Amino acid sequence: MKPDESAKPVRRVVALSDFTPGSQAAVARAMQLAKAHGARVDLLHAFDVSALAALRGVFDVDRLFSDGPAAGVVKQRLSEVAASLAAQHAVEVEACFGVGDPATAIAAHVKALHPAVVVIGLRAHPADPGMGSTLLRVLRRVECPVLVARAGQVQPYRTVLSAVDLRDASRRAALAAATLFPDAKHHLMSALDLVWEREVWSASGVQARIGAGAEALRGALTDRLGEVARVMGTRTGSAVTTVLAEAPPSRAIVDGVRALGADCVAVGRHGQGLLAERLIGSTALDVLHHTSRDVLVVS
Repeated sequence: MKPDESAKPVRRVVALSDFTPGSQAAVARAMQLAKAHGARVDLLHAFDVSALAALRGVFDVDRLFSDGPAAGVVKQRLSEVAASLAAQHAVEVEACFGVGDPATAIAAHVKALHPAVVVIGLRAHPADPGMGSTLLRVLRRVECPVLVARAGQVQPYRTVLSAVDLRDASRRAALAAATLFPDAKHHLMSALDLVWEREVWSASGVQARIGAGAEALRGALTDRLGEVARVMGTRTGSAVTTVLAEAPPSRAIVDGVRALGADCVAVGRHGQGLLAERLIGSTALDVLHHTSRDVLVVS
């Protein structure tokens, strides 16, 4: 999402479905968002023909899909689910069928149609095979916000925590959260950590702009929190609270979610050098692993 795109109305939501319980949570959340915004839903399933070819070496796949060729059966099921969801929620739902590697098909769909958000389910461990490994590839490749949904009761978010630092991706994440969830109570958090400052800010060139030392970083983060809170407030029509925590970022975020009772946390995923990408990527994964709430990830 480009800096000015987070303010655009939400017109299209993509829900990823592989008919598993995890994807059912994603579909339910996508329907709730679409209903709230008057948007349409693309119910997207990617049929991995390479995986099917591998299965043919072990199983009689045509017999497993006894009603017909495998791809045709999945298309029919997807269309039936889409029609049922549309009737149940009074929302326009289109069954979208991709062929090939799921992450590649999803990225191509997003690039062609520019949805406001992609909603994907999460297994217990993001590095697990299947949807978990697909999730990791989607987060790296998709050029729009990705909402990682967990199973549970689907109600509009009441409290959202956005993690903000000095780079643009975190600002975009917070503003995307304000656009997607305008009726929630929004909180902003920045983390001040000297190890983080030395290893990451220096590697990304931020230190050269703000000066060295904790006080310079504290002042810059405080200014950023205030600026983002003001913009978010104009979008949501309510005040946005801010806090500057002195702790490693992932710990501060997870503790903040627990303290606030947040329903969702928004984080930016950065790509500014190998060191920054590794550390910040691991922070996003830490949040996915250690919070039980939904996570909005924005590149």
